[in-house]
Amino acid sequence: MSRTTIKDIAKECGVSLSTVSLVLNNNPRISPATREKVLQAVERHQYQPNAFARSLASRSSHVLSVVVPDLNHVFADTYFGEIVSGIYDRASELNYKVLLDVANQRFVASGEHQNLLKSKRVDAVLFIGSSIHDRYLTAMGREGLPLVLVNHYFPGEPMSYIAADYADTARQAARHLVGLGHRAIGFLSGTNTHTAEELRNSFIRACVAEGLAEAQVPWADGWFTEQGGYEAAHWLLDRHPNITALMGGNDKMAIGALRCLKERKLRTPEDVSVMGVDDVPAAAFSNPGLTTIRHDLFKIGSLSVDAALELFNEERGPIQKILPVSLVVRESTGPAPARG
Repeated sequence: MSRTTIKDIAKECGVSLSTVSLVLNNNPRISPATREKVLQAVERHQYQPNAFARSLASRSSHVLSVVVPDLNHVFADTYFGEIVSGIYDRASELNYKVLLDVANQRFVASGEHQNLLKSKRVDAVLFIGSSIHDRYLTAMGREGLPLVLVNHYFPGEPMSYIAADYADTARQAARHLVGLGHRAIGFLSGTNTHTAEELRNSFIRACVAEGLAEAQVPWADGWFTEQGGYEAAHWLLDRHPNITALMGGNDKMAIGALRCLKERKLRTPEDVSVMGVDDVPAAAFSNPGLTTIRHDLFKIGSLSVDAALELFNEERGPIQKILPVSLVVRESTGPAPARG
């Protein structure tokens, strides 16, 4: 007669392999009824767990997987670099190694994002910069796998994330610019992420709440890049020459807009004010210095490690944390110019 396996016990009880494992390890998460059913099956079959296999299953790899989007030169990008630095420093403090991966087509199609966890090569996965199209992540979240979205989220999904407060970012930016008298504000938006959409929509709503009409806040896609912000600013100013302020969905797009204004011989902030989001190091050294809403990207990365390990250790369920943001005023914003 073949030896009874944990798979046989799980099948007979109608539960998952992990549930049987949790019962055998006396985990308090399991209900008394399920625990009793599994233990009765174990006794009935005189099942003897393989000590080596149990040791292997419970062992920590002390490795975290960090997955970034498939973008050109992604590891040279300041935004991702700040977050990864926060992840690496915190992981090192906890004696963890970091495995970097790019979410390219091969990585997703091969199921590597799941294999890393299920093969126990890593304890948890942290995804940075996920797009609205990455629905494979929501499937992972529903499986209860230890994954954390870093500065991104899927609204309505029970997935763990650590992110900056994009709604308050929009409110603070709108209050600052409208408070300076600006009544025609162009918005340079990123696309394809829920945070970018929330920032844009919240900014427009906040401006309307401050007394502007929605038509006074036109927007264009700046692709999150300096080049994209430069082109989007040209596009907006060509179609809305009455614009007196440009709001970038990140600092890179805002810095691109500064270049556009210089080429058009428009002064900043005397003719057009410019504002960004993130407060990357370059913001303080642009000319003029860039007014921005500060997101502590390093801290977001660091806290994401703590959240990932809490999930791995089954200390709590989904972790959804929003971090406060702050206004940093520099020379790129000023009172709206008198027109006509």
